[in-house]
Amino acid sequence: MDETADTNLTQGTVQASTLTLHAADGTPLAATLYQPNGAAPVPGAVLVAGALGVTQRYYAPFCTWLAEQGHVVMSFDPRGMGASLAQRPGASLKGLGGDLLTWARQDFAGAVRKLTALQGAPLVVVGHSLGAHHAVMSEAATQARITKLVPVAAGAGYWRDWAWPSRWKAPLLLHVAGPLLTASYGYFPGKRWGMVGDLPAGVMLQWTRWCRHPKFAWGADPELLKPSLSAARYPVHAISISDDEAMTKACTKTLLDALPNAKKRIQVVQPADVGLKSIGHLGAFRRENAAVWPVLRSAITG
Repeated sequence: MDETADTNLTQGTVQASTLTLHAADGTPLAATLYQPNGAAPVPGAVLVAGALGVTQRYYAPFCTWLAEQGHVVMSFDPRGMGASLAQRPGASLKGLGGDLLTWARQDFAGAVRKLTALQGAPLVVVGHSLGAHHAVMSEAATQARITKLVPVAAGAGYWRDWAWPSRWKAPLLLHVAGPLLTASYGYFPGKRWGMVGDLPAGVMLQWTRWCRHPKFAWGADPELLKPSLSAARYPVHAISISDDEAMTKACTKTLLDALPNAKKRIQVVQPADVGLKSIGHLGAFRRENAAVWPVLRSAITG
């Protein structure tokens, strides 16, 4: 199944096109393709995979800026999120199947396949937080299409390794609110409780189970994850944010250590390095923190 361009919007030197693409299992998903107008684009493309509970709209300013620099960029919403949820009858999370591995091996895989079909190699994945896990948890055929992974504020999710601002809330979220609210509502109603965001039941229950395990996902489900982790043979340039209130540098290192066949490095970015007072877990992609974006682009192109 091919993407279909639904709408086009030209913004200065960038054309943004909304697309309907299909996951590996045929599920329709919403995506946005950002293309530079005029000058020949940089070869290949950049796929932006978002954080848990964060829709692709959040990344639009960064994607637009990156396209202004000559890159073809695509973002997408996995099933149950943002514009992809809007395509579901009733736009309800109740009864929506799938989990985090569905997002990685069906939805992310479909986005990778379609973007490489459109633009060819090289394909760089910018994975924000959980978005980096889409790449490393996808199957070998998908990973073979990836030229480089740039995790931003990403790491292994065992809660005792989180930064303190998130760690003190973790027992409530992972042991009480997550399981009980998901069972009560048929999905996780995070928005109304100010926790993470609304998530499909399978995603929330799997994520909370992984975060309770000292070795995270590959400790909780080694038979499911280790083949994928071993398939990652592309270079990984991770960006760790020094004032991240969730993912510490240690979390990032644990994630990279789980990739035995990848060439890896961690770059720590402090707000003062780019003239900012703070960045935080979500802030690297905010328009007001655009001073970080050249650092991300250097990781993409370097």
